[in-house]
Amino acid sequence: MGGFWVKAQVVFGLVACLLAATAIGVAQDVEVAEETDNLSEGRSFGVGMQLDYPIGGLISGRYWFTPEVGAEGIVFFWGEPGIFDGIATARVLFRVSDTPAVDFYVATGASIPFAQRQENDAIFSGVGGIEFSFPFARNLAWNVEFGATVSTWGEVTMAIGSGIHFYF
Repeated sequence: MGGFWVKAQVVFGLVACLLAATAIGVAQDVEVAEETDNLSEGRSFGVGMQLDYPIGGLISGRYWFTPEVGAEGIVFFWGEPGIFDGIATARVLFRVSDTPAVDFYVATGASIPFAQRQENDAIFSGVGGIEFSFPFARNLAWNVEFGATVSTWGEVTMAIGSGIHFYF
């Protein structure tokens, strides 16, 4: 079973790299005249979806308190009749570079699984992220993240994620 997860991580990593390369190409196609505008300027609250490996996730909300500091909450629920499981994640975001179309940030936080069948150990993560803005849809942003996680039971794992958010 361990070999499967290694292969899954490699495949997921390759797909994430391909998506990142595509997004960088899109960001580089932004005309020079449009690059003078900071596409992420004035963003505060956004909703969307964030998918992370190995943490999971689905529904996401982001709020930028200042242009440099933000917070994110992510939840994912699943289950079957009579059994309810899920995971909740809370993270702090720090924007380290703010360019006209691409922003770089670091995020750190914790994920708490809640399940009726098992213990609810925490997973702590630290990632670096790239958020791409699109001149044709100023309120839309797509992000790619890479980093690491450590669980309370001692497992250290590579973290990869991607998400899309609509900012109001």
